[in-house]
Amino acid sequence: MGKNVLSGPFLGFLAVLGLFVVLIGSHPQGGLENFLSLRNLQVLVQEATIPAIVALGALLVILSGGIDLSVGSVVALVTVVAMQVYRRLYDPSSESSLPSWAAIICGVGVGGLCGLGNGLIITTLRVPPFVATLGMLSIARGLAVWLADRRTLAFPGPNPAWVNAFDEVHPQHGLFNPGFWSLVILAIVVFLLLRFTVWGRYFYAIGSNEATARLCGIPIRRTKILIYTLAGLLTGWAGILQFARSGTGRHDVAAGLELDVIAAVVIGGGSLTGGEGTVTGTLVGALMITVLSNGCGYLRLQSEFRFIIIGLIIVVVSAINMWRQRRLR
Repeated sequence: MGKNVLSGPFLGFLAVLGLFVVLIGSHPQGGLENFLSLRNLQVLVQEATIPAIVALGALLVILSGGIDLSVGSVVALVTVVAMQVYRRLYDPSSESSLPSWAAIICGVGVGGLCGLGNGLIITTLRVPPFVATLGMLSIARGLAVWLADRRTLAFPGPNPAWVNAFDEVHPQHGLFNPGFWSLVILAIVVFLLLRFTVWGRYFYAIGSNEATARLCGIPIRRTKILIYTLAGLLTGWAGILQFARSGTGRHDVAAGLELDVIAAVVIGGGSLTGGEGTVTGTLVGALMITVLSNGCGYLRLQSEFRFIIIGLIIVVVSAINMWRQRRLR
């Protein structure tokens, strides 16, 4: 089953890539050599890293039959909190790494707290995931605006070295920057969690049939809280990468990120009804969306076409998944 699930996203990715190769190759202004170059691959990897990390968290949530609409706002809140912490601890006369470590820990922690809040609201107050995370979307964005005082927060001094390293698109040493390698490590961890641990089996079981999972003795409440907390921690790390990439704390960043990450999971073979999805498929889906955006740029298309295409893909893939499930039943 895993092989069949993966073949669809991978073939879809090859089809999208092939389509853009043909369209860009026949475009009057050309650009095919640049599109297929190593430098553009580095750009694609840089652009895909943040949504791919958030999509790993979204995969855990969607596997359990839930959804998280708050990720874009949480990323914005993380960047603001990280910058505020850094600015409070920064001392121009000292070369201490404390401000950087504190900013990273607090930023990831805020992401985890938002995820924990989602989990508690869903399990304790029995609020549907759509409503709970929609509320968190508004709360996190409002907190980001308030903490930033409606301003874009910049570093009080020169950017730390680690920020420059994470922001480097074309590294002088190695093919990709540390942000990409953090994605690789996190993807391996999530894969091992889903494939070889009892918690991973719980995630799939709850998404497939929550009532049956409860009868089997699976701790539904505890598992859902864990799922949303892990998703929040992944979103928190993505917020730190966004913080490093822009070198600012911005309350208006990552608007619409939730569309990209949900699309990545669905395109990658995940089902919005729960119980289906893989790490590899999700990564392929995130890369496909990035190629769509990048290819539209080479074709000089307006950004709205990208949203239209992604929306159509979500509808078509979801319809195919539902048809396939009905046929299997």
